[in-house]
Amino acid sequence: MMFTFGLDQPQNVQEGEPIELLPLHEYDVVVVHISAGKDSMGSFFQLIKNGVDLSKVELWHQAVDGHGEEHQEFWDWPCTEPYIEAVGKKFGVPVYYQWRRGGLYGELMRENSYTGDVFYKEGDQTICLPTTKGKLSTRRKFPAQSADLRIRWCSSYKVDSAKRTLGNNPRMSGTLEHRKKILWVTGERRAEGGNRANYLEKELHGSTSRRRLVHHWRPVIDMKQADIFALFREFKIMPHPAYYLGFGRVSCMGCIFSTAHQWAAYQYIAPERVARFAEVEKEIDHTIDVKLSVLEKVANGSVSKVLPIGDPLLPRWVSLALSRSFSVDDLVMEDFIMPAGAFRGCEGGSP
Repeated sequence: MMFTFGLDQPQNVQEGEPIELLPLHEYDVVVVHISAGKDSMGSFFQLIKNGVDLSKVELWHQAVDGHGEEHQEFWDWPCTEPYIEAVGKKFGVPVYYQWRRGGLYGELMRENSYTGDVFYKEGDQTICLPTTKGKLSTRRKFPAQSADLRIRWCSSYKVDSAKRTLGNNPRMSGTLEHRKKILWVTGERRAEGGNRANYLEKELHGSTSRRRLVHHWRPVIDMKQADIFALFREFKIMPHPAYYLGFGRVSCMGCIFSTAHQWAAYQYIAPERVARFAEVEKEIDHTIDVKLSVLEKVANGSVSKVLPIGDPLLPRWVSLALSRSFSVDDLVMEDFIMPAGAFRGCEGGSP
């Protein structure tokens, strides 16, 4: 069933105001934003190590390709949502999805229309938050390769679905007498540079209102990459399969910042996905890269610069990465294997 809601409005809160967190047990809800990448998983592990009550934890995932009836596979790794579901089952934590109508593909192809409505799952219900502001416009251009979220619209488009859900989900509001206390957890690290270098570890979230207190915490903000992977080893959890394919970051499969070598790797493991991007480039007369088409980038790349061609387990990693099912047995890694992409840096991901 689908319902439409609109609710509590945020106060005039200045984001970027440093704070001290409450003791973990005082929060009513702990929302962990999980992309399935190493840093969001590391944030989840850090919460557990700090003694969080898992009964208060929720894993929130912004589905870039939409979800349920709205799903259109285009940009995400096929295994990402099944991987997150396996994490939820392993640790007994619920997974909640937020997305926009048609996903990123729907926004990319939007013509003379409004930006798609936001949806979120609440139990068996799908809730719609209609787009009521803005004007009729046309997108039909890939996001810009820029740190400016106004033109690199894919990141802001994704983040906004979670913020709107937080501000409009009745379950995320208390009363004037007893505000709901929410810990909002994300996985940025300053070492990745760009905008992240200036983020605060702890700050007041802009969705704070008279009925809702929201503290934003980035628990891995100053951690080193090696320390993040050490957490996977400690918890005996397999990192996202993309790392085993030699990717240093789990962005979209076909991220606008993907290098020529990464496009060559996509072509090697999933040629139909690259062909789809090439078709869309022609249809909208706009390329993902500012200078080259995806096929030109493939031609300029070297598969062996990304994929661990000599790894005898490579067929398994490819199979897991492209699978739409991922079990708890797949997730648990008793004998930890360090992925080939563990220390490849930040190539191919957003600044």
